[in-house]
This record gives sequence, structure tokens and C-alpha cells, in this order.
Amino acid sequence: MSRQVFPPCPPGTFIYYIRSGDTLYRLARRYNTTVDAIVNANPGLDPHWLRVAQGICIPRQPVFPDCLSGTYYTVRYGDTLNKIAQRNNIPLQALLLANPGIANPDLIYVNQVICIPELPSVRPLRNKIVVNVEGMTEYREATLNRSDQGYSIYILDDFTFTGEEPGIDQIFFNYDDSYFVRIQLLPEDANIISLRENALEELRLVGTPDELTGTEIFEPFFQSAEFYLRASNPTFSKEIIVMEIAGELFRFNMNIPVGVASEGVVPSFLAMLKTVDIP
Repeated sequence: MSRQVFPPCPPGTFIYYIRSGDTLYRLARRYNTTVDAIVNANPGLDPHWLRVAQGICIPRQPVFPDCLSGTYYTVRYGDTLNKIAQRNNIPLQALLLANPGIANPDLIYVNQVICIPELPSVRPLRNKIVVNVEGMTEYREATLNRSDQGYSIYILDDFTFTGEEPGIDQIFFNYDDSYFVRIQLLPEDANIISLRENALEELRLVGTPDELTGTEIFEPFFQSAEFYLRASNPTFSKEIIVMEIAGELFRFNMNIPVGVASEGVVPSFLAMLKTVDIP
């Protein structure tokens, strides 16, 4: 499917191509802008009908990027992102991850405000994580990502990590985004009994729920979960895991279509979830 946008994006915006699951709200949150600003940059756009591969114009960050952990820096004459990264002793990729509104790393402007991230000293930006596939142990390259919810996670190269909506993140498989897992950091007062009942109710819409315990759980890391529930039908399966990591309670909701790819995707999802940590 060809990717085109008409008319060309005006100054102060960049082209974004719609992916499955995108909404203007999610895009506005991801790129630190507003739905109204996106609509104004795209005359004639129907905000309720977005097509996959459709090109739309996204306003650049007008003032400040989201900088939950780090410091703001105002670009000066002669600066490049590479020089700024070297000056602050951080990888260029980390600077780009902290400033998602920068569409072209070779195009920054004087007085632009960017975020200089404060990276966790014990977690390198790139690392190899363990993936167990059909009894074989593999070491695969992954990139550290930091969630607005306050945790960090390593994401494998064939997957994408994104904020789906406030309080919920998503990892999806790049080659088929119907394979995905949602991650939610639960409040301190979350009730395990209520969480279990809600999960069972959700899974009954898929099939007959089944609770896994002990060695029934593929990855030993998840055997300490508060609960590990699963339901399936001829089309897809869903797994819901609630467990404590680094003193915080997480809910993982994994959606797996029936297919050959699931043999490698499920272990990859579990491998990434094992790297969740609170800095």
C-alpha cells in the first residue's frame, strides 16, 4: 500500500503514517500535542475514520517534550543531536527515545527545547535477553524502553513498545500486530480477589478459563504470580497474569492468534515481560 499525504505537511509538522489501532487521542498523547492541533494541521481529516498507511501531519512539540526523568535543554547554534548526546555522555538512541517528537534527527532548530534523559546506571540501552523457544535458549538483542507509568522494559528488535492509552502500555509484534500484550501498573490498593474475578469474566468471552499453577506455567519466573489465567478458542487465546515485580503489582494481558508465529511470539513476550523493573 503506497504512502502519500496531500497536501504536503506545513512547517512545524511532520508526516506520520497510520498504523492499526491508532487513534488521534493516542497519537496526541504519544507526540505531546492535542487532538485539536492534529485536526487543525490536517484540513478535511475525519478524526473518526483513519485508514492504515494514511499519511497525516503531526505538530511538532511546541514547547516542551515529556521529560519525566531528566533535564530540559535549549538547543543552541551549532548543536546537533549527536553533539548533545556526546556532551551529556548518553547514547544518541537514548536521546531520540526521550524526544519522540523529533521526526528527523538531522533537523533540530535553535531555541528548540529537548529532554536530556537520565538513564538508569545499571541498565544499558542495548542488551541481550534470554528467550526460551521450544527447549532452546537464545540470546537476542533488545532495547531499553521507559514507560510513562514509571517502569523500564527491554523490547526485542521485532517488536514495538508504545503507550496505548493513559495507564496502559502495549507491546506488539511488528509483522502482525494482532499479537500483542498490554501492560498495566496497578494501584497500591488493588484487590487481588476483584482482579481475579474481573479477569475470569473477561476470559469467559473468549472461552472456558483455565488457571495455571506451578510447573504448568512455561516460564518459572511467572510461577510466583498472584494468578495466571488463560482461555482459548479456535481463533485466538488470551492470557492474563497478575504478579508483583520490584514491589509493584502488574497486570499483563496477552492476546495470541492461533498460528505458526505464536510458537515464537509467546516466548518472546514472556522474555520481555521478565525484564520489567522499577528504576
